[in-house]
This record gives sequence, C-alpha cells and structure tokens, in this order.
Amino acid sequence: MDPAVVDSAEFGQLWKIAFNNEEQFYAKPLVYTPTSTGVQLVFLASSQNWIRTLDAKSGVLINSRQVQTPFLQSDIGCTDIPNYIGIIGTPVIDPDTDIVYFFAKTYIPNFRAAGDTGTYNGVYYFYAVNFNTLEDIDGFPILVDGSVSQNDPLKYFIGGVILQRPSLTQIGSVVYGAFGGHCDLFNYTGIVLGVDINEKKIVTNFATEAGPLVSHDLNWDDNGGGGQGGIWMSGMAMATDGARLFFVTGNGDGHENQGTPASGSSGCTTLGEAVVNLGIDDAGVVSLTDYFQPYDYENMDAGDEDFGSGGIALLDPAYFSGTGVERIGVTAGKNGKIYIVNADNLGGYKLGVGQTDGILQTIETEKAVFGGSGSYPLEGGYIYSTPVGYPTYVYKLGFDGSGGPVFSQVGQSHEDSAGRVGVGIPTITTYQGKEGTAILWMTDPDAGLRAWYAVPGADGYLKTITLPQVNGLNKFQRPAFGDTRLYVTDANGVLYCLGSPVDLPLNCTSPVDFGTVALGSSETETVTCTANIAITSVDGATVGTGFFEVDNSSLPQGALAAGATFNFPVTWNLTDASVTDAANASYGNTSPGVKSTALTLYTTNAVTGYATLFPISLTGTEVSSKAYLSLTPVEVDFGGIVLTGNDSSGGTISSPFSIANAGLANLTITGYAYTTEDLDDDNIDYTNSTEIDGTWDLGYGFTSTNLPLVGTILGSGDSISVDAVFTPINGTGAYQSYFFVWTNGGTGYTILEGSASTAPIADFAISNGEGGWLPSTNLLMDFGDVAPGGNATRQIRICNSGGSVLTVTKSKPPSGVIRATAPGIDLHESQQIAVGSCAYGTVLFEPNTEPPNEPNYEVSNTWTLNTDDLNFGVHVIDAEGTVVDRIVGPTLANGSAEFQYLGCYLDGTNGRLLSQEPYEDDDNSNGRCQEACLEGGYIFAGTEYQTECWCGDTAPSSEYFYNETDSKCTFACSGDSSQACGGEGGYISIYYDVSKYTPGDTTGTDPPDPADPLVVSSVGSYISIGCYSEGNGSRALTSKEIAAPSSGQTVESCAAGCAGYTYFGVEYSDECYCGNTLSEGSAPEAGDASTSGCSMTCSGNSTEYCGGENRLNIYQANSSTLPTTFTSSSPSSTSSAAPDPLPTSDPVIVAGNANFTYVACYAEPMNGVRALANLVVANDSMTVEICLESCYMYQYAGLEYGRECWCGSDLNSNALEASSESQCDMACGGNSTEYCGAGSRLSLYELKGQILEAAPDFLVHNATSFSKFLPASLSSNITVIDSTLISTVSSDNSTSAAASTAPFSNATNSVIITVSARPMSPSGDLASATSGYCGNGLQQSSTPTHTGCSSPCSGNTTTLCGGADRLSLYNLTSYLPPTTVKAVGAYAAQGCYTASSSLFPGSTSNYTNATSMSVEACVAICQLRSPSSSYAALEASTTCYCADELGSNVEVVDDASKCDMPCPGNGREFCGGWAALNVYLQDEATLDSAGVPRSMNEDNGVLVQANSTNVAVTARNLMTMQLRSRTRRGEAKRWLS
Repeated sequence: MDPAVVDSAEFGQLWKIAFNNEEQFYAKPLVYTPTSTGVQLVFLASSQNWIRTLDAKSGVLINSRQVQTPFLQSDIGCTDIPNYIGIIGTPVIDPDTDIVYFFAKTYIPNFRAAGDTGTYNGVYYFYAVNFNTLEDIDGFPILVDGSVSQNDPLKYFIGGVILQRPSLTQIGSVVYGAFGGHCDLFNYTGIVLGVDINEKKIVTNFATEAGPLVSHDLNWDDNGGGGQGGIWMSGMAMATDGARLFFVTGNGDGHENQGTPASGSSGCTTLGEAVVNLGIDDAGVVSLTDYFQPYDYENMDAGDEDFGSGGIALLDPAYFSGTGVERIGVTAGKNGKIYIVNADNLGGYKLGVGQTDGILQTIETEKAVFGGSGSYPLEGGYIYSTPVGYPTYVYKLGFDGSGGPVFSQVGQSHEDSAGRVGVGIPTITTYQGKEGTAILWMTDPDAGLRAWYAVPGADGYLKTITLPQVNGLNKFQRPAFGDTRLYVTDANGVLYCLGSPVDLPLNCTSPVDFGTVALGSSETETVTCTANIAITSVDGATVGTGFFEVDNSSLPQGALAAGATFNFPVTWNLTDASVTDAANASYGNTSPGVKSTALTLYTTNAVTGYATLFPISLTGTEVSSKAYLSLTPVEVDFGGIVLTGNDSSGGTISSPFSIANAGLANLTITGYAYTTEDLDDDNIDYTNSTEIDGTWDLGYGFTSTNLPLVGTILGSGDSISVDAVFTPINGTGAYQSYFFVWTNGGTGYTILEGSASTAPIADFAISNGEGGWLPSTNLLMDFGDVAPGGNATRQIRICNSGGSVLTVTKSKPPSGVIRATAPGIDLHESQQIAVGSCAYGTVLFEPNTEPPNEPNYEVSNTWTLNTDDLNFGVHVIDAEGTVVDRIVGPTLANGSAEFQYLGCYLDGTNGRLLSQEPYEDDDNSNGRCQEACLEGGYIFAGTEYQTECWCGDTAPSSEYFYNETDSKCTFACSGDSSQACGGEGGYISIYYDVSKYTPGDTTGTDPPDPADPLVVSSVGSYISIGCYSEGNGSRALTSKEIAAPSSGQTVESCAAGCAGYTYFGVEYSDECYCGNTLSEGSAPEAGDASTSGCSMTCSGNSTEYCGGENRLNIYQANSSTLPTTFTSSSPSSTSSAAPDPLPTSDPVIVAGNANFTYVACYAEPMNGVRALANLVVANDSMTVEICLESCYMYQYAGLEYGRECWCGSDLNSNALEASSESQCDMACGGNSTEYCGAGSRLSLYELKGQILEAAPDFLVHNATSFSKFLPASLSSNITVIDSTLISTVSSDNSTSAAASTAPFSNATNSVIITVSARPMSPSGDLASATSGYCGNGLQQSSTPTHTGCSSPCSGNTTTLCGGADRLSLYNLTSYLPPTTVKAVGAYAAQGCYTASSSLFPGSTSNYTNATSMSVEACVAICQLRSPSSSYAALEASTTCYCADELGSNVEVVDDASKCDMPCPGNGREFCGGWAALNVYLQDEATLDSAGVPRSMNEDNGVLVQANSTNVAVTARNLMTMQLRSRTRRGEAKRWLS
C-alpha cells in the first residue's frame, strides 16, 4: 500500500456488499490468487456457515455455499457472538493445492440429547473445500466430536460447549485449530486439535488443563467443570516459526504452581493464564515444550484478568533480537501489562528477581488489551498496542548496557480507541518494503477503519491518514490486502473494499528513495513516467514538505501520446536546513531520521474515465553531520501503583527510556539533572543527578541502576536503554520529574510521572424497583409479575469506593426475554469506574404478547460480572420474573380462568374443528365466545376471522396445531382489538374448559407437544369409532386392502384409499382395510391406546396411532356428507353424484374470463398443505376478476374466505372436490354478487389451454400474455390472437435462426421463441426430444415460409414443432427492450458516467433495493430523503445515489452501452451498469416544452411522465418493500424515521 496514494483523494470506497440478515463475519476476509486462474478473489466465511468467493476487483459473487445449519446462540446463553455460531475462526488456504480448511459448528439431531438443536447436540466438523468451486474435497468433512485428549483421557471433545475462535494454523500436512469456551460457561477445557489433511484424520488433541488437580465431572452444565484454560486470543492465530506452536490461555483451574518457582520445562499440566510453546513431532503430534505463567496468575484468575484476551506475536528475528536473545514474542491481556518474552526460553513461573516474572521485559500500562500487538521491523523496529478506550501506543526497540533488547514508548495516536471490547489487531503495511512507507492500520467497533504513518514524529505522535468512513467494524478484525486494495467487514455483516481507481493516467517511479542526506547538503533523483493513455497536458506538480523541490518547468509541455515517456528531477534540499527539534514541531521538522512525503502530478486527460492526479512517494534518511542527541520517549508514564496493607511504598514499577546518537559524529554525555518546576518559568532550579551505591537519582520517587556514566561516548547510531524505576516513597499521590541530559549534541529531557493510590473497592447493588437498592449480598433480581406485552426494568450498580480506578474484568449480560438494554456498552468488559463514581447496567423484562388465559410461567436469565477488586469475586446475578396473563371470560371460584388457551389451529381442512356457531358479529371477543360456549355446555370455544365464534366438544387434532411463533392467529377480534381471533388463511384461536378437559386426553391432543402420538379424531368425512378387534376367524373389514405408500401408512392415506366405503381401519402400523360392514366378532376394545391394544404408531406418521397386533383403529363415514364417488386425481375428474343445486339468488358463481374457466368448489387438503401454493393477494376488496388477473402466470386460480386469492402451477393431489357446490358460500369482499370460496374451501378456476413453458420468464417484465403467431395448420384448440402470421421460418444451417445478432425486420424489439423437430442432443436417448430456441432477433438469412413445419411435438402430438430446417416461431409483441429514461419530473438525464471517487465530490447518500429499484423510485427517494440533492444517479441496477454536485473533471462515457443493466423494479428502464451510473439533474431549465432534455437525441430514451404525487407514492412503496425485507433485522425503526 503506497502511502502517497492512501493519503490522497484517489483513495476511497470502491464497493461494498451486504449479505444475509443477522449474518456476521468474525473470520477475517482472505485475499488469494489461485494458481489455476490467476484471478484474485476474496474468500469469506460467516457465522451462518456460508462460504463465498468474490472477485477482488469488482466484488462480483463467484461462488457461495452454506456448508451446514449454524449453531444457535440462544442454545448457550452467551452473547459474545449474537444470533448464530458457525465458522468463527479464520480459515487457512493451502497455496500448494488451492484448498481451504476451516471448522464449522452445527448440530447432529438427537446426538447427545433429544431434539434437533440444543447445546449438547452441537458439534464441530473440519472442512476441506476447493477454493475455486467451494466443493468438498473427498474424505471431508470430518466430525471431530468425541476426540479424546492425548494428555488426559478424561478430557474429550464436546462441540456444543466450546468455541473455535482463533484463526487456523497450518504446519506441513497438519492444520491446527484452538478452542476455548463460551463466556466461561459449561464444563469445557481449552484444546489444540490437529488434523492431518493427507491422512484425513485427527492426529493430536492437547488439553490445556489436565491431570488430577483439574476439575472433571460429567455434568456438562457445570460452569468451569472442565478446568477452563480456553484459547481464544481475540481471534489471533496460534503463532509458529515452522517447528513450534505458541498460544496464550485464559482463566484456568487446578493451579499446579502455587508459590514455588518452576522452570518452563517442568511439565506443568495446568496451563491456565499462560504463554505455551508446543513442540511438534514428525507425525504432527504436539507436546508441551515450554511455558510462562505470570507470578500473580492466581490473582488474575480471581479478577478475571484474562491473559489470553490478546494473542502472542512472534517478531521477525532478522530485526528483533539482542545479546543472548534470538527470537522475541510479545503478548498482552486484560491485566494492563505487555509481556516481552524470549521465545526460546519463555520464563516458567516466578523465575525473576524476587520471584517475579523471569522474562525479558514487562511494560506496565494498567490498560486492558484485546487483540494482541503488531510490529514493524524497519527503521529501528517498533511494536504497537491498542488498549480499550485509549490511544494506540508505539514502542521502539532499544538495548540496555549489555546489548539486551528493551522496548521504550516513543509515541501514540491522537485518537482514542472505542471504549468497549472489539478493537482489532494493529496491522502494518509498506510499499515494496521501503523505509518511510509504513502505514499502521487499526479496526475499531465505533470509529470504523483508521490509519497512521507508522513511525511517530518528533512530537511523539502518529500522523493521521484520513480514510473514507465505514461503519463500526466487527470485533477483533484486521484488514485484508491485495493488489492495492483492502477489505474489512463491519458489525452489520457488510464487506467493504477500499482502494484507488484502477484507471491511472501515468505509471511513474515510486517510491523515489534519496538514501542518506546530511543536513547542509542536497540530493537529486530522477522520476521516470510513462503515459498510460493520451494526455492533453501535464499541468504541474506539488510536494508535501518544503525541503523537497520540483520545478514545474521541467515537466513536459504539450500533449503526450499513450506510451510516451518523460523524466523530471526532484531535489531534497537540506543546504540551508538546521536542526529544529522543538517540542511539538511537525511540519518542516529537520530532526534526523527517515522522512517521507508525497509528490503529486496533475494531468488533463484526452480520455475520460481516468484519474487526473498521480501521487508518488518520496523517502530518504536525514542525518546530522554532527552529534545529535535523541531522547525518547518525550514522556515515561509509569501509571499507578496500588498500595496494599501496611506497605506504604507498595512496590515499584519500571519503564525504560532511550538515549541515542542520531548524528554522524560521536556524542559525549556531559551531565544529568532534574527539576519539578514548570519549564516555562524564567528561573528554573535544577538538581544534579547523583549516583549512590550504583543507584542514580532521577527525581523524587524515580531512580535507575544503569544510567550511563557522565563522559560516556555514543558512536553514530548507538543507543542505550535506561531502566527507570518508580517507587512511591511518600505514599499516595502524584509524582513527576523533568529529567535532563546534557551532551555535545544538544540537550534534551523526558518527563517521568507516576501515581500511587489505595486499591479499588467495588460496591455492588441491585435496584428493588421502588427507587431503592437491595443489600450487596443479594444476587437475585426479582421482577415479580409482568403481563405479556408489558415490561419491567431493574438496574445493577457498581460503585468504586476505593482509592484507584476500578475495572470491570468480566461481563456476560443476558439476552432474550430478560435482557440487558445496552449490552457491550453498560458495564462492559474493560470499563473503568473512577474513584467515587458508579456505573450502571439496566435489565429489561419484556414478555412477548400472547393470547389471554395462558397459564402463568416463570422466566430466568443471568448476568455474570467481576472486577479487579480482588475481594469482589465472580457475581452471577439471577434475574427472574413471572409472566401473568390477563383473564377473560368466565372464571372459577378461585378467580382463575375457566377457559384456558389451547392454541392456534388450521380450520376447515376436513370440515370444521368446532362445529357449532352461536353467533357471528362485530362485537366478537374470546371472553364473549367462551361465555356463549359455556352457556351451551360445550368444552371448546374458538374465535375465527375476527367476527366468528365456534363451539364444540371434540378436541382438535395436533396435525392442525401451530406454535405462536408461527404467527398464524393474528386477526384482531372485532370486539377487542387487543385480542387475536384467528388468522388469515383459516386459522382459529381455541380455548378449553379446564373443568371438562385436560390436554393430552385421548379425546384430543396436547398442543405443547404435538409429537406425542394420538388417535386422529376425524379425517375428511370419516370419524373415529374406536379400537376394534378382528372378526371371528376373519378380518374385520374384508372388501379391500390398501397397500402403504412409499412414505408409509397414515390415517389420511388409508382414508383416501378407502374413499366410498362405509368403514376403513388401520392396523399393525402400516396396514389399511376397507369395507361396508364389520365382520362378525369384530368388537370395540375398552381403554386408551396402551390398554386397548391400538398402540402402534403409523409407519408414515409417528404422531398418529395405526392400530396394533390384531387391533384396528376404525373410522366410519358420516352418511350425511359422504359423496358417492370420492376423487382426488385432478380438477378434470368429476363426481358421479350430481352437485347440489346452486342458490338461485345472488351471489352467483362467476364462469371465468377470457383466460380462465370455473372448475368446481374444492376443499383444502389435510396436514396443513395448500391446494394452491401461492397466496398472491388478500384484502377486503377481493373479486373473482382481480384474482384471475393476478394469476395470469399460473395454471390455477382459487378464491377463499371471501378475500384470499391463491395461485398455483399445480393443484395439490390431496385437494378434493367438495361434495357440494354450496360449501363455497362466501361472497367476495369486493363484490357481494360473486362467490369467493369459504373457510378452507376454494372456488377453483383453471387456465384455458396450456401455458407456454418459457412464458413466466418473459412475463416477469409484462402484465400481458404472449401474442401468438402460428401457422393456420396448428390444432384448433390454440387461439390465434393476431391475424398476422410469421408462419414458418427457415433455419440457417450454420446457426440457429433465433441466435441472431442482426435483427429480422419484422421482429425488432421482440422476444422470439421457436420450436424445432431437430433433436435436442445428438447423444440423447430420447429420439423424440425436440429443440427450443430463444432470441431477441433473427439471422438475416432466416426467411418466412408457409411450408415445412409438419413435425408433431414430442410432448404433445396435437401440435406442430417445426420441421427439417424449419422453426415454428412465436413472437412476444408486447415486449419492449429497456432504454434510458429521458426525464422524471424535473430530473433530466445527463448521460452515463464512469464510477469514480471524484464523480460526486460533495455530500452523497445512497440506498439499495434489489427488487424494486427504478429511475422513478430513485428520484422519489432523493426528493423525500435528500431534498437538497440536485443529482440522482443509479448504478448496478440496484443502487441509488443522491448528491449535491457533480465533479468538474468528469465526462459522459462515450460508450453509453456501459449503462446497460435493467432496473429490477421496471425492466423497461436502465439503472446504470457495473461501475457506470445513469445520472439525472434536477433543473427545470434543462427541459424543453415537452419536458424532454434538450441534450438528448429523440431516439435515445423514453420520457416518463410523473407528477410529484406519483413520485412520492413510488418512494413510499419502495421503502415499504424495503421495510418488510428489513424488519427481521431490526431496522424498521431506522426506515420509518
């Protein structure tokens, strides 16, 4: 990444793409160029287990696939990863094979517990897929669940309770993945799993917590029961140098190390809170080689100061090393310390001075880090760390007196990171590996993407690079880079691509390296450029700093042809420069070091679509010919020391600073002194530093034991790292010293500061809901009783009554019905509470609405909290409340409801579930209906279709039951809109009398568990008469035996097979018998299913009983409804019984229209399926005419319930003709003179003739059917609409007649469909197969003829399908091709423009709709949402931009065909193209008297007449569609606003 480009106007957002609702990307994007194609792609893996590849340049989706159903976050209760948990760890790509490897979390139904989902049915699969196709590699995926740990056989892999968070690591043929827990819940153990990709098996399973000291039980709900020691590292990969694996763990159990020091080779088996080094043998098996465990790790466990929140980075050993240290690692965690370790000797436990940490260095920051550290090896070597809520800090490599490596803070960013968890991993890029080109990148959950020049300036700050704004990015991300572009994903699952336009006018030498230039001298380098295109002129050049010079007269004069080359000189002139290392100096600073800036060339191009500027990086190293003192950092902040017990000094903190010679001559140290006075004072008193017994005094409370002696000489480039120590010698308070160094190369100072305070004290309380607070010992948050649809809130309060800042170290808020209102914000992990301050977290209990008279039930959840107050400990707050429903209708003596809610059921599929209707009016409610049914002595009461009340004594079958989450019963009662009275489509809300019925009785079913088997009470016109025995020596039913279908026998399938018989019976699970009489001796058996003998479930439906051994469930026909012949084959099959006479008065059955004819009244099939699959229209203005017009694309149309219109290409085979036409007795809502079906009854219509197979593909653009141009010889059952004939078209032998590029004159702007007798495939087995051709024009050599089309169609011999070299041709005359809209209202088309960052330089907003976008919709959106915008523009068919101004240097694309993508909301209009925009300007002056743009040719576009009302309606309709599609993503509020 070239900083000259990134830090310029040419760097911007190239594209962005959103994916599925609630889809998140925790796995980072991967950019890869497969060897087989050479085309760079972006690989994405998501929380919903989707994998995708996209073109890295354009963002076009190449392949996508969902590998498994994702695991549900609701099954584990941890909110760290919301909604879905699928592929979370970043995959790894093997470049030798183009294979991608990853772990995916999903379910195996009934694996460890009953059900399809649930925590313990969660598993992990290891996948290997082909990068180019996303198809599985043979032998994959591999189920890894159940794998036993090699170092503890009691530990084994349980996928439901663990999380694969870190990125994967591949070493040789083994891919390693690391696993941790979900919010420290469940019985889990940290695991390293290795899969050999060649052997296709697990080769290693290493547990971080093993042995007898670690907890172990088989209760998977036991939080921490497996020892913990999870590996998550904020998503960082396990580090490797090719032969070893390094990782960091979190909180652990067992604590094998307790006080006594231990070496890293001691073989510790309890590796919680540790840096771990695993060795790898030839088979890929890992084993413990070395470890480091902080001396205070037990306190870290107690305070949840998770060591493993930041991963470990191995620094490049070619640049980061020192005396006795070849390889360095850096890690940090929640405890506010950065640990610098020797990767070859990590440090064990308590091996340092005074039994502290025996590592290279500890940098005390008191700032929690998630996401690890980054490094930049050039220019002296730097590492970077970004604590939560603080700036990014920069540390530079230095050396102590013996040459040991020491890091000192030398800079920081001006900006603070987000004050919550989620800040990413510092990432550094360079341009061609050159010094002076390094960029530091950071991702932030609030600020989005940030960047700085990676080396701090002399003022100690990083220079900010302004980037295009993107939304807050997902947690712990880092950018992915490829071919001058970068990719990041935000918290809403949107993928962004940032970069510079590909179309640059020049190709110039960059970066230009001046090498080393001394103050007082100058250096000139030559820049060589080649023109990529014809250039009208090179207009000039500018440079970023005054010491770099370019003479514009040296630039070429006049035009340049494409390919022309020119040179010009650039000078770095330090002749008159002198050292100006003043504090806070930045611009023009001439202190020694690497310098860089940008040179920008400006051009006027002869070709449109190219950038008009070209940035070039200039870099070099500035040196002083004299000695030059460099003292860094400007400030050494020791942070705070917490004083404990009687120790008034409270220990010490050390931190280094560096004394260096940045000049060419030797530097001599001449003296030291310090002061505490303000440096702006006129008379400052200094105190000379003195050495006593090897300890130097650096100021009050500050000392050093390795300060160089006065007179020490440092050669050119030499540096010494000084270890400064802070000791609060006077107890609590603030300490500060300005420490000065005098040399022959100048004088400098660094500020030493620190503080001391007493420990934080956390005071905890829960609100009581009445304005007060409960005692701190109370951990129960009791909401009491709350009604459905109501809510109650409580608060958690944590106050700090101690003497230092209190930090929240663990916070796992609840989600669901009881949930935190601001998770991740209130009481979030790493939140700091100042002394004397309090922090609050609000918990909301908000039960969902539900029907009245539901039983009361309890809801509970937890919030887990901890702080760094060591006396606080883990607090698990139990939140609970009771949902108390309202009572309607009659009550019992104790005041409870006599009728309780049974459920929502689908009514009318086989007659009414409840047969009696006491009333139907506009004052209906559930309570009133219950009163009426109670008065009539009925057990069940049901409300339906808002106004209807139904009663009955037979419990409804569970096959018609729907859960409330299905939202079927949503109609508001006509008498009480707060209650539901059934739902659209024939759903009924049913209540039962608790004194007469218990759910689960054999007379009915228990809806909460519809999977329990039951006796089906009725099916169609048959009712159950009980369990019967076989006859004496014969079967009970002897007329007919019905074989079970391939899917198994059910009561319903037996009923269908025995239609017309008086009885049918099901026996022995899959046998079915029919008869008109029962054989002698067949008699009913007493008892329920378990005692009567009818206890076998149906082979085709385990929720129904189908008799038993020598026992039948027998059903008898209801003679009043049984038809003479019962048929379900097709609507053309007719009943042999004459239909009942139709009513003689209004309404009447409509016979049909020009396209449809009436068939009959049909009953909806059983089992909840529909006769016709598509509900197209449902409203109270329904008519037969509206429905038939709406179903023009389908074979069937049906009307139901007076207001519903259903369409379908097929009629469900289980849909049966009603026994009487009078069953379709509901008048249409929009025309009371017509019948529109009834409850679960369809007035069915069928399309006349046949639908042309390809028609729907064309009809999506038109509301008209095909005009058919057919030869007169065709079958008379096909109507010739137009008298014009293109009777027969001869086919050009060389090409298909319809594959035309030169249109036939009679077929211009037409869609042509042809059929031919030519075989479809020369190798096909079907000799009678025929070919079909489509096109938008005809070959010129194809001519019409009236002979030769004489071959019958293979699929319908009554029609003709062309002939030898002859095509029967059909012409869609209503089709019009899309064109450019000339104007919409006052908006006039300006042309087609190439997309670029300079197209709209001002304020811009954009909106995307993939289904309804059109030119009118875009204009309407800009008028409603951005009324100040003058421009509306459309790109890539779905995106609308509203902008204030158009760039001055942009031009209309010569080739207007680039804007060639039809609008999804209007196929007759163009809505831009790929990287091309149709631009419209709101300007009345641009229109002529007819409203047409004067600049456009008459043949170039279509004029859309639209007034403001039309436009507003268009916008609202579009936004309504968008709102519907976004509602489940919780975005309704934003759209409605």
